[in-house]
Amino acid sequence: MNYFLNAGCWESVFAVPGAVVDNYIKLASGSAVKVLLYILRNNGRDVSRTEISSALNINEDDVNDAFNFWEEVGIISKNQNISGKTRTQDRPLETRKPESTHTPAESTNAQAEVPKPAASKPQIQNSSASFQITPKEAESLRQGSSEIKALFDMAQQILGNVINHTMIRSLVWQHEYLGLKADVILMILSYCASVGKTHTAYIEAIAVSWSQNDINTLDKAQDEIERMKKTNTYTSKLMSAFGLKRQPTPNQQKFFDEWQLKGYSADLITCACERAADLGKTLTVNYINGILENWHKKGITTREQAAAETKNGKYTPSGIRKEQSYDINEFENFAITFSKNTKKDNKI
Repeated sequence: MNYFLNAGCWESVFAVPGAVVDNYIKLASGSAVKVLLYILRNNGRDVSRTEISSALNINEDDVNDAFNFWEEVGIISKNQNISGKTRTQDRPLETRKPESTHTPAESTNAQAEVPKPAASKPQIQNSSASFQITPKEAESLRQGSSEIKALFDMAQQILGNVINHTMIRSLVWQHEYLGLKADVILMILSYCASVGKTHTAYIEAIAVSWSQNDINTLDKAQDEIERMKKTNTYTSKLMSAFGLKRQPTPNQQKFFDEWQLKGYSADLITCACERAADLGKTLTVNYINGILENWHKKGITTREQAAAETKNGKYTPSGIRKEQSYDINEFENFAITFSKNTKKDNKI
């Protein structure tokens, strides 16, 4: 079946740079193409990211990724942000030829040509934001390295959609700058996908932590993922105990981590929260920590032990009630004497 463009739509037209189709249509995500078309259609006026997000029904992160992609390939340029808007320049759309980059035929080692931070850098970068790599360089890496190609392809399968240029840049940064192996990076992606957190910033935070802690083998990665899963489960239970509908604050998470290290069970902490609520106290981590420390000194480690303490106030670390402070023999003698005196009074 042949398709023809409806002539009626030519009443209002705008130009699209030939370089977009010739060089980048295969590399650009669907969102990036939509954003570019919207900018082209509204050329000559201020266009905010919020407006684009609303008009195209895509989130602002994807809009930012699109801006980054088209800026890096030289299709658009912009001035500094003004009142939260992205103000295009007098000639906002420029179709300049990209700088010469290597191709698989020109280089047998494409990876060596990817820009890398200086070896003397005193502190590790916490994100790939300043790591520069063009889409053409990324494609050359894919063609020139079977490991990178597998990384890109598997990442796309794990994340469940076409990975945009920001994610591609991040993957290369993790591999080239942080020095993580491709299979280790894929484990990070798999974990992030399993917890529903596939934003680039979250993925890179884990990657940086693993790089700093020398987690760069499959065995170490598996152990760390198991630890992270336990921590997430523990934190989720505490969030429920505290009635949190959002992620814990840094201070709350600090206490949660300390309690986990001390071996306080989630059930014991839930019991402490219930105790605070019964007393009409506000549920704060500082107040709950005071209860837990008090219980720790008394050797209370379970809900049952805490309940026993609440019932009679005489709970000891061994779980045995305190011995009576009086002499039972003295009490019996007193009872006998009291009984005799009572009988005499009745006779009188």
